[in-house]
Amino acid sequence: MLHRKIALLLSGGAVVLAGPVCAQTVTAAESVGVGDIIVTARKKAESLQNVPLSITGIGAEEIADRDISSIGSIDTLAPSVFVEAAAGPTTSGVVANIRGIGGSDSTGVSDYPIAMYIDGVLMSRPNALLFDMVDLERIEVLRGPQGTLFGRNTTGGAINIFTKGPSDTFGVQEKLTYGTDNLFKSRTTLDTGQWGDSGISAKLAYSHEQQDGYVKNRLKDHTADPGARNSESGFLAIHGDVSPGFTIDIRADVTSARNAPMMQQLSVIAPLQYKYFGQSASLGGAPLIVEDKYREHVTVASQPRGKQTIWGTSLTMQYEVSPALTLKSITGYRRFKESQAVNNGGQGELRGRLIDGSIGRVYMFDYPDPARARDRQFSQEFQATGTLSDFDYVVGLYYFDQKYRSATTQRFTYVVPFSDTDVRGSNLVNFRNYQARSKSYAAFTQVSWKPAAVDGLEVTGGLRYTHDKKELAQANYYNGAPLAPGLGKRSWNNLSWLGSVTYRFSPEVLAYARVSTAYRAGGFDAGGSGRPSGYDPEKVISYEVGLKTDLLDRRLRINLSGYITDYKDLQISQFTAGSNGGGTRTVNAGKVTFTGFEAEVTAMLTDFLTLDGSVGYVHPNYKTYLYRDPKTDQLINVADEVHLAHVSKKTARIGAVWDIAKWNDTGLSLRLDYSYKSSAPTFPLDRVSPFNPYIRRTAQNELSARLTLKDVPVGDKLNLTFQAFGDNLLNEKRAISAVDFGSLGFATRTWGPTRQLGLTVIASY
Repeated sequence: MLHRKIALLLSGGAVVLAGPVCAQTVTAAESVGVGDIIVTARKKAESLQNVPLSITGIGAEEIADRDISSIGSIDTLAPSVFVEAAAGPTTSGVVANIRGIGGSDSTGVSDYPIAMYIDGVLMSRPNALLFDMVDLERIEVLRGPQGTLFGRNTTGGAINIFTKGPSDTFGVQEKLTYGTDNLFKSRTTLDTGQWGDSGISAKLAYSHEQQDGYVKNRLKDHTADPGARNSESGFLAIHGDVSPGFTIDIRADVTSARNAPMMQQLSVIAPLQYKYFGQSASLGGAPLIVEDKYREHVTVASQPRGKQTIWGTSLTMQYEVSPALTLKSITGYRRFKESQAVNNGGQGELRGRLIDGSIGRVYMFDYPDPARARDRQFSQEFQATGTLSDFDYVVGLYYFDQKYRSATTQRFTYVVPFSDTDVRGSNLVNFRNYQARSKSYAAFTQVSWKPAAVDGLEVTGGLRYTHDKKELAQANYYNGAPLAPGLGKRSWNNLSWLGSVTYRFSPEVLAYARVSTAYRAGGFDAGGSGRPSGYDPEKVISYEVGLKTDLLDRRLRINLSGYITDYKDLQISQFTAGSNGGGTRTVNAGKVTFTGFEAEVTAMLTDFLTLDGSVGYVHPNYKTYLYRDPKTDQLINVADEVHLAHVSKKTARIGAVWDIAKWNDTGLSLRLDYSYKSSAPTFPLDRVSPFNPYIRRTAQNELSARLTLKDVPVGDKLNLTFQAFGDNLLNEKRAISAVDFGSLGFATRTWGPTRQLGLTVIASY
């Protein structure tokens, strides 16, 4: 019933309310073309159209129209960018990819090649990123290496998110959302306004979100629907104008959640394992369920909710000494804690015949004992920026300290054929307990020269020196027997650099050429026995050219870029599983070149109708991909076999915003967005992942719509906003991730939500 009502509102609302369209009046003075977005991608405020790199900026108005409130909501906003919620033993993580570079590991050991910042503070762990963010000011997606200003682990790019500061005037806002699968969201925001003449103002917010899972679970006790969410979040922002030119900003957030992982559906299984686990029902256990297609009926897999806590705080101080010098300090501290049991196979309680002939509980590959993780990080950045004659400069120092701990218990049954008719299993337990420590020190500078004698020319150069130290200590057990303790300690140094030339041919046209480098720190694989194997840093050099234009009185914006990116010692992380358990292994695969292009277009067809869209294409050319052949123990080059894992080579998006009608300050608008991502393999090598051809990520066609009636006055001070929304309106069944369990004989797929509809009401006072 809810679906029908909201669908009617989405499809018919425009027709019903479009009658007064003639009431809308826009003067020539108000029609200023495509709006500008101010970004700080170069540590200073400037127009996005003046920045010589591929960057997508989303301002506060578009963020509100799209109802973006978390990192997981920015998927498809930029070309060649992929962001999805992570599957597996985390419910607060994401998997991200930019221009073919990203990762499948959302845990805490491997460094991610895409840096994500919130209010200038690095969020280093992708398994601690899905939390509610209040009142976003803007989002900046920087594509390509950003090693000079944003440091290590930016070989793919960087994502910067900024929250709004407190208002100078008092205000209260209540936002309520109800939607598919009993989605309910409530957010209350209070702006205190400036406290007298103190120059201090504050913003406080509290939000609650809950939703049933999109796959229903018949079990009632100690279990939940896969994908179910229930979280509470708090946010505090304090701004202080301490003295002329000196400001202080404090941010603090906390999220406590009890979520259930998305369901991993058993999609393919080898004949031996099927023969063994398929006898479960005849032995008094749950039936084995194998389905390659989206499972629309209910599941009977036990999946309890986990516990997640994410919190952090930051202090930003800025002092404008003069136009020639501004000093800035950004101090950040964050913590994360998670405890989550996982049913990887999506099965009920299976039973099988064990090695000794007895009948007992068996496992495909599960974490029935909650997997636990803790993380804490501290960062400090100092910046000095300013303008001296024809030169803009930034100089900075950076320090980062992180400690991560994890303890997991894996239970799995290794199938052994005794004869053609007698197949038995050995229940194995793998306990992994490790602690990782990482420290990083950096100094950086970037200078841009705009010679007065050559109007429109800018030449930029930058350097960053980084020293990294990492340690890993682990104590593991296999089937109750302790393994040799694993200890590792290494350090690396790197000098990254940047050079670019920009020329503005006219106020409407800017062209640039850019060469940049970056590096991703080396590290260790946690798990296994003995001394953990280490891997080396990943290094990259990128060549990029671009064109940025604002044409037809700023009614047509076209931004183009093309790039060639060379990676050396590319780090590839891949999940592997066998008789000794499962885990993520990272290897330096070798050399690969990515080539691609991107285009972003915004066109104001009329004062009331705007179209925007983008296309992206990336193509890998693996020159060297070294693989150790287990039969010969020799390294061989298998570059001709490698797939570009997790990456859609082709992405496209088109959107339309129609301002249907306007009555004074009240407006009715409709936003439609369609995006496409081509299919992609899940793992790089079929010889390591035998089920890889069967568990590709499917091509994704996403259609969404938002019909918004904004700022309806109720009395003198109260305004109401109504938004009906629909996501995945085509109701596509989307396979968003998969896991190949290798020699254990099976693979799983995770399917995303189907059509989602809802209604949001916002009251602002």
